[in-house]
Amino acid sequence: MTNFTSDSQEAILRRKILGVKIRHARMRAGLSLKEVGEELGVSGGLMSDIEFGRRDVSLPYLEVLALLFNVPVIYFLSDIPLEEPKRDFPTRQALALRHRIIGVLLRQARIEGGRSQEELADLLGVSAGRISSYEFGKTEIPLQELETLADYLDVSLSYFLDQGLAPKQNGGGSAASLDEVSQFTRFPKDVRQFLSNPANLLYINIAMSLSDLSADTLRSLAEGLLEVTY
Repeated sequence: MTNFTSDSQEAILRRKILGVKIRHARMRAGLSLKEVGEELGVSGGLMSDIEFGRRDVSLPYLEVLALLFNVPVIYFLSDIPLEEPKRDFPTRQALALRHRIIGVLLRQARIEGGRSQEELADLLGVSAGRISSYEFGKTEIPLQELETLADYLDVSLSYFLDQGLAPKQNGGGSAASLDEVSQFTRFPKDVRQFLSNPANLLYINIAMSLSDLSADTLRSLAEGLLEVTY
């Protein structure tokens, strides 16, 4: 971080705008200047200078601040507004979708393993109808039963977790590169706003998860959803 005594009016204005963005994101996250400074290994006074545009800040610091404040780093680098978090997180829809996806994966593992619903039912001591209900996402599968089925079908529990809704991590982290930031700015405004809204992370993760599934699994998932819907 650099302290500037003289600079162009444009550079001063840009630092002040960036400082306002940082202060807004910090206050939104409920963190004090001292707390942020302790995380970064700097003083609260230096953080105050940054927020008032008296000091410059590097990209790595912005990336770390984005993680601390739970905002996309692109927020600091563009004119995309930071929307307030929404409280209506679609938990029920997420649960329903995950039950259906896990059911499809269970059915795929059973068919590939050459096992019948009756064999799985005997293993768990339940009816074949209950196994069918599991596979179509109509009934949630208790974790202990899922672990038993995974072991019986010779797949690991991660077989089901890998198709989950958690954000994917590559290598050492998930921070966007400069090229990715540049590509992001080429998206239409409405797309950028959708991707930048943390409330939409669920839908983005679902799309990423579905893109990793095989064509056969997607076909089975579509068939299962249709049977559940109609």
